[in-house]
Amino acid sequence: MITQNKVTTLLALRLITIMILLASSWSAKAQNGTDSLIINVGKSQIIFLVRDKEDLETLKNYDLNQVLEKLSLELDADSTLTSGNGTVSDTTIVVEEAEEELVTDNRQVEDLEHWEERERSDEDEDRYSRRRRRGYSRHFFNLELGTNNYLEDGEFPDENNEPYAVRPWGSWYVGLVSVNQTYLGGSFLIEWGPSVTWYNFKFEDDAARIIDGDETTFILDPDTETNFEKSKLTVAYVNFSVVPMFMSRKDIRRNRSRRFYDKKDEDSGFRFGLGGYVGYRIDSYSKTVIREGGDKDKDRDKDSFNLSSLRYGLRAQIGFSGTDLFINYDLNELFNDNRGPKLNAFSIGLIL
Repeated sequence: MITQNKVTTLLALRLITIMILLASSWSAKAQNGTDSLIINVGKSQIIFLVRDKEDLETLKNYDLNQVLEKLSLELDADSTLTSGNGTVSDTTIVVEEAEEELVTDNRQVEDLEHWEERERSDEDEDRYSRRRRRGYSRHFFNLELGTNNYLEDGEFPDENNEPYAVRPWGSWYVGLVSVNQTYLGGSFLIEWGPSVTWYNFKFEDDAARIIDGDETTFILDPDTETNFEKSKLTVAYVNFSVVPMFMSRKDIRRNRSRRFYDKKDEDSGFRFGLGGYVGYRIDSYSKTVIREGGDKDKDRDKDSFNLSSLRYGLRAQIGFSGTDLFINYDLNELFNDNRGPKLNAFSIGLIL
């Protein structure tokens, strides 16, 4: 008899829930007294005593599955609950009010997960929408690392065996960049800000020497017995750049890139920009290294070498997902007019 009652009671779960909702329509009546809700289940009855509307609202917070499960456990554990005629005697089950709704149905779990995912998506979309507003700006820092060289009348100096020809590997370009991104509308924004950059021109021939005077010249040291190990020219600039950018946008929830999006938050598509920069020379020096026996003799000569104080040129940026490249080309010559070789410097590398 107990087993049959358990099965019948569990099957009544859905009916109980529906009846609770229907009871909301007449719950106002319960405010002045105690009303009872009786549900017939086979030969059994389930009775709810409701004193007022507040009790009815509280009842909705209980997990009826849990109530019935506890009733089943009570019936199994205590044989005295069964009267002599084989029926279940009056039994009171106390269930604490649930702090949170227990989700036991797989469909409910899936709905909850879908709701949480949609909520996260809405939060991402709201953050994304805020950044889409025209004039919105954000700030971050970049490190630029690449190689540099220069052209003379459109040709590399090593093609003419010039003493100032440089090695691409070892002629490093380094930039510390403070970037501001300002949204323009649609898929367009502008990147702008200051930077400090270094040209390092490592000469192809370690015996190359830069001679400063009214006109800067380069020679190859004729001392063939000296073990020349390194010769380079370093020039540092402080700059300001402005680069309008186009950015395609994919699903913002899948973004793991670095640009216009908290560096990891919002865009995984293609991006391209073309702009310009202007800079001012703040330092320059030459460095030579000679090995004598087991020792190194380093000579560092800090001078202007008739280098142009002003630097300006064009800048291109291209990127996809988490990788960004830059190309800088100086429109002005590296040395002052008629004071040195007619060289236009350029650099190419990665934005980190």
